[in-house]
Amino acid sequence: MKKKWFNYIIPIVLLFITTSIYFLPVYEGKVVQQSDIMHYKGMSKSMADFRKESGEEPLWTDAMFSGMPGYLISTVFKGNITKKIIGFVLKIPRPVSYHLLFLSLFYLMCIILGVNPWLSLAGALAYGFTSFFFVVFEAGHTSKSLTITYISLLIAGVFLAYKNKRLAGALLSTLSLSWMIAANHLQMTYYAGIMILIIVIVYFIYALREKAIIPFLKSSGILATAAILAIGMNISTLWPIYEYSKESIRGKSELTSDLHKKSDGLDRDYILDYSYDVGEALTAFIPRLKGGSMAEPLGEKSQVYELLARGQNKQNAMRIANNLPLYWGSQPIAGGPFYFGAVLCFLFVFGLFIVKGKDKWWIVATVVVSFALSLGKYFPALSNLMIDYFPLYNKFRDVKNIIIIQQFAMAFMGVMAVSKVYKREVSDKVFNKALLYSFAIAGGLALVFTVIPGLAGDFTAASDARLLQAGWPEQLLDALQADRKIVVRTDAFRTFIFVALAAGVLWAFWKKKIKAEYALALWIVLIMADMWPTNKRYLNNDSFVAKRKMNNPYTLSEADKLIHQDDALSYRVLNLTVNPFTDASTSYFHKSIGGYHAAKLKRYQELIEYHISPEIQKISRTLNSGLAPDKFGNLFNTTPALKMLNTKYLIVNPNGAPVQDPATLGNAWFVNNYEIVENADAEIDALAGLNPANKAIIDKRYEQDVSGKTYQKSGSIQLEVSDPNYLKYNFSSDSEQLTVFSEIFYDKGWDAYIDGEKAPYFRANYVLRAMSIPAGDHTIEFKFEPQSYFLGTKLSYASSFVFILLVLAYLGITIKNNGGLLPKPKEHATKTQGKVAIL
Repeated sequence: MKKKWFNYIIPIVLLFITTSIYFLPVYEGKVVQQSDIMHYKGMSKSMADFRKESGEEPLWTDAMFSGMPGYLISTVFKGNITKKIIGFVLKIPRPVSYHLLFLSLFYLMCIILGVNPWLSLAGALAYGFTSFFFVVFEAGHTSKSLTITYISLLIAGVFLAYKNKRLAGALLSTLSLSWMIAANHLQMTYYAGIMILIIVIVYFIYALREKAIIPFLKSSGILATAAILAIGMNISTLWPIYEYSKESIRGKSELTSDLHKKSDGLDRDYILDYSYDVGEALTAFIPRLKGGSMAEPLGEKSQVYELLARGQNKQNAMRIANNLPLYWGSQPIAGGPFYFGAVLCFLFVFGLFIVKGKDKWWIVATVVVSFALSLGKYFPALSNLMIDYFPLYNKFRDVKNIIIIQQFAMAFMGVMAVSKVYKREVSDKVFNKALLYSFAIAGGLALVFTVIPGLAGDFTAASDARLLQAGWPEQLLDALQADRKIVVRTDAFRTFIFVALAAGVLWAFWKKKIKAEYALALWIVLIMADMWPTNKRYLNNDSFVAKRKMNNPYTLSEADKLIHQDDALSYRVLNLTVNPFTDASTSYFHKSIGGYHAAKLKRYQELIEYHISPEIQKISRTLNSGLAPDKFGNLFNTTPALKMLNTKYLIVNPNGAPVQDPATLGNAWFVNNYEIVENADAEIDALAGLNPANKAIIDKRYEQDVSGKTYQKSGSIQLEVSDPNYLKYNFSSDSEQLTVFSEIFYDKGWDAYIDGEKAPYFRANYVLRAMSIPAGDHTIEFKFEPQSYFLGTKLSYASSFVFILLVLAYLGITIKNNGGLLPKPKEHATKTQGKVAIL
């Protein structure tokens, strides 16, 4: 028994050692320098500061896009108690913790399904060292990296449920799905759901054929219940996000002037922007078939280096040769190929010939469907069908990411194939045929690109024209394209060698030329020799920096310091030295007009497109023509959208003084006139030429709030408290005032109060809040108190307690039935020495 447990535990230890060696700088106190994490630091700084100072959870941020919910930025969602279990592993520094989970949960899935532990180890390494994890983690997509780690455990639960271990399968599925949802990358969870849907459909077809529909329905029913419980455990996360999604750029626009914006999801072109073409998809097998990344290290082997070294400093030539823009695929940018590995791909093809039954067909279906969907705009008939009719598909972009389920299915097939060979469950004839055909297909494809690399394309990239404009001579560009051709040939031949070696190991084991343990060891060596150096191109020791650099990613400029001298409670900053709408650095220091987020409010995005961006262009032209400081007031008066957003400062030179509006409207102001408009189109059009100091634009749905009233501006309103979740104003006037607040309207949580009594408010100027406040002295408050979060948290706790009770009940039943937590070993009579042996 001790030896048996030793065989299961040692592979986990080896997985930990392997990932620790790969990410060794972690143990020197370093972290990966990730661009998206730097953006995250900028986005979340104000929320983190508020959480630390107040002990309260910030649900709203005022640092980006003039204000938006913080649900998809930094909000901590409570209620899912099971997160504490996985939290112990996640205390290991990243990315070691994430990658260890990625490896070990695939290993655990194989063990649960009865695969030999050492073969499970090889399968975990083959799957865990596919380059998807390394490329997306290096870019900073940490929630994506964490979410995909749980796919293996989820599939293990599904299989247990369909193998008549329904309660165990349901509990495992609930646990893994609850963790996956809590990781908060719903797109990856959605893709895992597509794979499970494929499994269910294939199993249903087989259940009909085998007249086993009742067991199938039982298993499916308990899995559906498990999914509902997992959702319930995360309802505090899902409910607010779902509520917000309808108001974000993933929701439906009320504008009718742009036909492509009438859908209830993202713009079609935006969804399909990052699509694979067929050549790009083949990078799963030949890593640099499309060049690799935008900065590939070739060194002295590069044609570019040889050319530059002849005419200039070799050090400079080496610097360029180690950052070559080799990528020439169809995507806007690429951090690296999603390479599955030559060995994994070969074993998948091999499995097509020896794996039979329903598991083969759900794998094939998953690979075909995910491959077809990853083509995106290059397979418009299917993509448009999915966007228009498949639930929630239009909420996600970067469709190539669906290949995560393709790589999982192919890895699963490889493990099943080798397991069958290991157990000698196929005939010699079937094995020989499968080996010959799979080697001919995989090895032949690699050889074709080795001999004829031009089949991959013409080696030109869209970026080449920009290189010419930047001063690259034609001769240097020719050398670059020659390098692209060379790496295709080199990587294709490299793939062929690994395919040949993997096939050779299979043949040697089958013919009993080598023992099983040596064959497994050789497969592991091949896998690591293939994947380790490939991944090191994109995530290596140079990717790590001192922790303090990532903790403080931005430095105060002179302009920032001057703005910080303003002790006013609240105002906004527009930074014109960067692209304001792909920038998080400004949000790190100020309340920004812009920001960096893929799910901003749709109405704010429309305000950017219709008014803010044109106003920025106008400002830039005016400032470039030379504007005296005493004319700055006139400048801001010609930009009504920026004026009503309380834009007090423009950063036009980080090393100089900011441009200041000498007469801001402030945080709230009174207007004596309003215009009722028919719809969103009229509302956004009416902002052009608006003087927001005197007039408000109001949609007719809010007409009852101002109908029959007239206003004369008098009195004052002053902001006294400005926190993410709470705003407080002192109001004083001898007459009723139509008050506009320079705060973003979001009625899915913001409630208004006058002297402690809840009061109505409405939307004005397309994105702002407004109230009709009666005469007198009043305290006006806005509180962000979304029921979706607070009630959702209670429901999540309740669901978590139900799950815990079910687990305790299951353990109680298991202990009662087995006389312990684990089943007792069975005694089998053997003829060995005429004794009874424990097997």
